[in-house]
Amino acid sequence: MKILVTGASGHLGSKIVEYLAENIPTSDIISGVRDIQSEKAQRFAAQGIEVRETDFEKKDTLVQAFQGIDRVFIVSTFGDIESSIRQQTHAVEAAKETGVAQIVYSSAPRADVSDFFLAGIHRVREEIIKESGIPYVFVRNNWYVENELATIQQCLEGAPWVTTAGEGKVGWVYRPDLAEVTANVLTGKGHDNKVYELSGENLTQQQFVDTINEVTGKRIALLAVDDASYGDMLKDANVPNDVAALLVMVQKGIREGGLENAHSDLEMLLRRKPTSVKEALQQLLN
Repeated sequence: MKILVTGASGHLGSKIVEYLAENIPTSDIISGVRDIQSEKAQRFAAQGIEVRETDFEKKDTLVQAFQGIDRVFIVSTFGDIESSIRQQTHAVEAAKETGVAQIVYSSAPRADVSDFFLAGIHRVREEIIKESGIPYVFVRNNWYVENELATIQQCLEGAPWVTTAGEGKVGWVYRPDLAEVTANVLTGKGHDNKVYELSGENLTQQQFVDTINEVTGKRIALLAVDDASYGDMLKDANVPNDVAALLVMVQKGIREGGLENAHSDLEMLLRRKPTSVKEALQQLLN
């Protein structure tokens, strides 16, 4: 069985390839990357892992890359709505044209029902896959602990943890756990047309900061502000307007419950206890 991982040069994709290589022959793994001359691509090749170009803006590269592939992991790409839909359509059409037997897609928490602003485009992308008729698996990944590393570093240097999220909770999850689960799904049986919610501990911003303090021995303070004040602070810090708007929307979405998840399939698919937020921070900060 041949498995292709798109986005293999990224943080998530490269870890998926790593976990696959621990469980199946490297000759059955294909890493899909935009730049086959990149350092990461060359490292894959040195491991005996075939490298193929997968540029979501160039459907012909996907058609060529998907030849002879049984299962494909389609990473969620970033961009505006138009480009996101176009890229997803290219990938799904290529999979259909080449006879791919299963698509595994990295989606967002409760994408089918959530009002979180990032869920909408994932909902559309899931529908594109469903309409293709190809058996699918949606792995709905919650917020990476790693997403907070830049903010944590600023706080360790003396800045407060600024938030508008109030008592809203996030199901923070350690990215390697998500990669391991995805590898398990790609190599497993009985997953066709399944949807898996992959969330970790639901913690408030204060609980998350408390955990950082416990791990680092620091005393990071939490500063609660409203959306307008947060936007002004980001502007004063010379954060680009589009990025600042995104960060404000993330905080608002958390406050409204967009990243809290009462159910998670993470432990079941890992076949072990997930990495806790504290354990993840210990790995990332020490």
